[in-house]
Amino acid sequence: MHLRLLSLGFGNVGRALAAMLAAKADELRDRHDLTLSFTGIVTRSTGPVIFEEDVSAAHLVETAWPDGRVGAPVPPLLGDVLALIRQSPADVVLELTPLNPHSGQPAIDHIRAALATGKHVVTANKGPIAYAYRELRALAREHGVALRFESTVMDGTPLFGMAEACLPATTIHGFRGLLNSTSNYVLGRMAAGETLEQAVAGAQRLGIAEADPSNDLEGWDGAVKATVLANVLMDADIRPGDVDRSGLGAEAMRAARTALAPGETLKQLVVAGRSDSTGVTRASVRLAALPPSDFFAHLSGSETALMLRTDTMQDLTLIEGEGGPGQTAFGLVADLVAIARA
Repeated sequence: MHLRLLSLGFGNVGRALAAMLAAKADELRDRHDLTLSFTGIVTRSTGPVIFEEDVSAAHLVETAWPDGRVGAPVPPLLGDVLALIRQSPADVVLELTPLNPHSGQPAIDHIRAALATGKHVVTANKGPIAYAYRELRALAREHGVALRFESTVMDGTPLFGMAEACLPATTIHGFRGLLNSTSNYVLGRMAAGETLEQAVAGAQRLGIAEADPSNDLEGWDGAVKATVLANVLMDADIRPGDVDRSGLGAEAMRAARTALAPGETLKQLVVAGRSDSTGVTRASVRLAALPPSDFFAHLSGSETALMLRTDTMQDLTLIEGEGGPGQTAFGLVADLVAIARA
């Protein structure tokens, strides 16, 4: 199978994806009978760029795109991104634009346009899955295409693929996790004696934290991820605004550090569960003082983990080491292979 890709966004994750596709091109062809090319790329700096002829991932890497840009400016009619998506010859739209934790837009509209015109979608943007999962899932089914999002919660850790393929006849009653690598890193550095500002600056130097880390420290990233997990794995129907984010943010982190008892470790914890009596799913992101007996207390740096509470496997835990764009890119590759296999 040959898949033609239109990439919305080409930042750290997009470049890591191109590098991985170039490095794995022979393996993808020989083991999975899959070849790929790019029909165009849309970025904030370049605007929409379509290629007169499809280009390979290797070409994008070799030319350090967009520095050695190939492609032509789009005609005026296609200057609108939604029009470009609808009229693109691509088989798959990659939604790699930045997260809007408050609405999921404009990525939701991007995905709607792609699915409605018979294109598969692979996204690393968790916003659309948090705010519009049921609608987008129904739209994908209506048009016979795939909506895949392995990279939305734990980089490339095979979370949704594992649940889909390996947990048949299983009910997930709840989960508990450390899902925000920035907060985990910052709290760990504060425990080592750094100020919050020093820890945030270190996370920014490593590329873990954004220039404005408030979405991480105030729990919005965790709330969006909790919503994705609850809606996809537990068939809930909540939104990030429904997730309790009490007692978060920079001042709360400083105060909680001061109040820790000896031996306790402070973590930003995501928790969700379904009420046995009402069936309602509730989720929260909070600062938790964990005792040494809690396994999560021993995760360090930007490590993340998720424990699923199931009726078949009891507590099933996934752990990711130091994540990053390369691992997020792997989740995208896994989704592309899954589309080719279907």
